[in-house]
Amino acid sequence: MTTQIFFARTEGPLLSAKPDELPALLKDPNVVVVWVDFVEPKESERRLLEGVFGLHTLVVDDMLSDAPTPKVERFEGYLYLVFHGLLEGADKKGEVATCDLDMFLGKNWLITSHGAELGAPQAVYEEVRTKMELVRRGPAHLAYLVVEKLIERYLPLMERLDQDIDTIETEIMTATGPHILEKILAIKHKLQRVRRIGLHQREVLHRLGRGDFDIVPVEERPFFRDAYDHFVRVVDLNDSFREIVSGSLDAYISMQGHRMNEIMKVLTLISTIMLPLTFIAGVYGMNFEIMPELHWRYGYFGAIGAMLLTGVVFFVYFRRKGWI
Repeated sequence: MTTQIFFARTEGPLLSAKPDELPALLKDPNVVVVWVDFVEPKESERRLLEGVFGLHTLVVDDMLSDAPTPKVERFEGYLYLVFHGLLEGADKKGEVATCDLDMFLGKNWLITSHGAELGAPQAVYEEVRTKMELVRRGPAHLAYLVVEKLIERYLPLMERLDQDIDTIETEIMTATGPHILEKILAIKHKLQRVRRIGLHQREVLHRLGRGDFDIVPVEERPFFRDAYDHFVRVVDLNDSFREIVSGSLDAYISMQGHRMNEIMKVLTLISTIMLPLTFIAGVYGMNFEIMPELHWRYGYFGAIGAMLLTGVVFFVYFRRKGWI
């Protein structure tokens, strides 16, 4: 577990602090923002969160556990936000591997909590430590920057999934085997996960941007609306991909049915050709004492010739009909 605490005054650089300095920093009128970043927090952080920041016990429990979907909750003096971000490298692999990002947004403070593989908060810190004008916009702007970093990773993921879908569509027409069905179902599962995350995350961004919460300043709401627009694009792409994959699944089932019909047609034609041959062989295999051509010197060759002639006649007939 790692805890980083940063703060900025009306003038000067972005500075670090220790946990025991937090009460004084939160009361200092010259402090513009206090940012506490937890990486894989443990139960030991509860005293700091509840005692110093006054967070409700239930939301601390939520922060320390995994949230299944993004959400926003309003409390007296702060907001509790949950977003889902992609892990490092997941977008390049085309995997929907996500991690919770819990955020508490107060009047002059921001708390972020996440797993070690989620690099968005660190990326924001590297960006703002040399651009103090971004920090002095307040904790709501820092929250927006972190959320924007999360959303940026979804677009490369959608591009990779688009490539995978194109590959599957090509394989449906050229290859056979159950592995294609496995690929279709796997990508359908990924798109379903993105949809489940996207519907809730889009709604959270929409509420932040339209002014449902007074703790988000009016001048910061356009930024969240911009983040909302970016994420709507992700959701729209995902919906389009789901329709394409559903069509690909239908096409795969149709192709399999067509191939099965072709196989059954060939087998039926073979059976039809063999039926009169079996009849001829069966007649001359009854071994009666008195039968036409039974003791004929060339009876065997005559029977074989009749079989071959029958087979050729059927084959030519089927060929002219276009069945072969």
